[in-house]
Amino acid sequence: MSFIPPRNFAVAVAPALAAFILMQACGGSDNAFAQEASDPIEGVWEAQVTIRDCTTSAARATFQGVEVFHRGGTISDTDSTPTATRGPGFGTWAKSGSDYIVKLRFFTYDPTTGVVSGVIRTTRTVTVGADGKTATAVNTTQVFDMSGALVRSGCGTDTETKVL
Repeated sequence: MSFIPPRNFAVAVAPALAAFILMQACGGSDNAFAQEASDPIEGVWEAQVTIRDCTTSAARATFQGVEVFHRGGTISDTDSTPTATRGPGFGTWAKSGSDYIVKLRFFTYDPTTGVVSGVIRTTRTVTVGADGKTATAVNTTQVFDMSGALVRSGCGTDTETKVL
């Protein structure tokens, strides 16, 4: 074990002490985020999505979805559609009264060639249940080709369960 003379000790410890003081001044403790209240929508949700006829509301198709509502207002999503035809979705969410407005988008791909074929933009109005673990949503979708032209619009609903 080597001895550090007092003069060199101060030189050796000063950078570590300065970093510690800076971290404390900037809120660098482990409790910085734990003390903030999280929004009930934050977390991982699994959904049963139903595509509907916009005029009659008749169900046309169903599929499973998964989404992550990140702290700060962003969202990531995917669903049970084959990955050869749909990319991951990214978007934003914001509280609006007692509901949440969610906007997301993802690329679609030609299943034969794998070439990107368009972009789907979805706007959702999500209502979280009083238990904070269930939600329902009403969805509108616009499908665009790669030139930006609107190809078609759609409607849907979903029921969700918070899993994490």
